[in-house]
Amino acid sequence: MYKAIAARSRFSLFLVVCFLMVTSAKAQSVLVFENKEIDLGYMPEDTGNVVVDFKLTNVSSSSALIKEMDTHGGCTIVSYPKDSIAPGAKAKITVRVNPKNRPGPFVRKITLRSFPDSVMTELYIKSYVEPSVKVWNGNTNETSYGEVVLSSDYIRVGSVLENAKVEKSIKIKNTGKETVRFISSKFKKPTYVAVKGLPEKLMGGEEATITFTIDFASSNKLGNYTDLVELYAEPGNPKEIIVYLIGKVIPAPAASATKPVVQMLLNEIDLHEIPLDKPAEGSFVVKNAGTSPLVIRKIETSCSCLAMESPVPVAAGQSATFYFTLDPRGLSGVEEKKIIVYTNAPDQPIITLLVKAKVGP
Repeated sequence: MYKAIAARSRFSLFLVVCFLMVTSAKAQSVLVFENKEIDLGYMPEDTGNVVVDFKLTNVSSSSALIKEMDTHGGCTIVSYPKDSIAPGAKAKITVRVNPKNRPGPFVRKITLRSFPDSVMTELYIKSYVEPSVKVWNGNTNETSYGEVVLSSDYIRVGSVLENAKVEKSIKIKNTGKETVRFISSKFKKPTYVAVKGLPEKLMGGEEATITFTIDFASSNKLGNYTDLVELYAEPGNPKEIIVYLIGKVIPAPAASATKPVVQMLLNEIDLHEIPLDKPAEGSFVVKNAGTSPLVIRKIETSCSCLAMESPVPVAAGQSATFYFTLDPRGLSGVEEKKIIVYTNAPDQPIITLLVKAKVGP
């Protein structure tokens, strides 16, 4: 009897060990990084923009894909391969950080999820930032480009109407002794942005105020956007000085005797359980209860895994079905993704649709 119990115990232990081995094997990522943590050591607070590369290799026998990327904050900018990474191929994830106004221990975390293993990988950038003397006291976004210092390297425009004209200003200072010259012919900027107030040259110790006039009526932008203005200075290292424009453009109400009116039968679709290796399809029904055509101006999704076809205009009094596809590769468990639809309906210019699914083997 005791031998039988002992045998069953050994067999149970064997099953547990096998399960742990299988689970461990599943947890191994197909993307192997040279380093998951990069320590930059000590660096001055006014170092400026720091660019770090995380190098990786696809060690599997099939293509791999980075499905999701989370920087855990807006001050970290990441670029990574959007296409599939072939078996054995090498690639890199480039991270841009700025230690300004972050003295002391400095840690940045980037989280990504890969397909087909659906493994979450955490990457870290660490440093110790030595405090420096501020050019503009109380400023929280000050950025250095060599001896040229900006009071901020990004402008948050916020939510604005598509026909708005906005002016935003930042300060610029030459903290060195040598005169800096700005070559306007080498500036790179969107056509809807005008730059004023930047002199042709800035003596050592001098500062100026740069004003950016942003005319969204000529930008043809809608929804969330990030754009940049690239100034050019000589001498200097780096010569390029970048200011980011960040915001959201929302539709302007249309003044008309007739108008489309949106009626959604459902704003949420649950696809329930779907396999992780097969795209799932779904649809939303939209009715135009107004007296003029309903036009879909733009579609955004919260994840590259979600795609929606561009619908044709919906005639007055008619209904239309909008089809979407959810690619579950790299996803797992309960997932919720959003579709943002921009319309010409003055009473409901933005429609938010929610797609739910439980992704499993």
